[in-house]
Amino acid sequence: MKTIIRRAITRWILWRSDRRIYRRYPHLKERAAAIQAARRAHKPAKHIIEEQQADMLRLLREGN
Repeated sequence: MKTIIRRAITRWILWRSDRRIYRRYPHLKERAAAIQAARRAHKPAKHIIEEQQADMLRLLREGN
């Protein structure tokens, strides 16, 4: 029972953090959707992932 509760709480925390990030930076959500679409279509997504990681790293370094 504890495992189920812990998983639910963890998922909720991750959902809230993603929601806050995507509200402030909507282009990150669009890129995440593009990554998922490429994976579903079995197309290469590495370049999109690298672009997303570089953008997130830049945002972290800026301290916004």
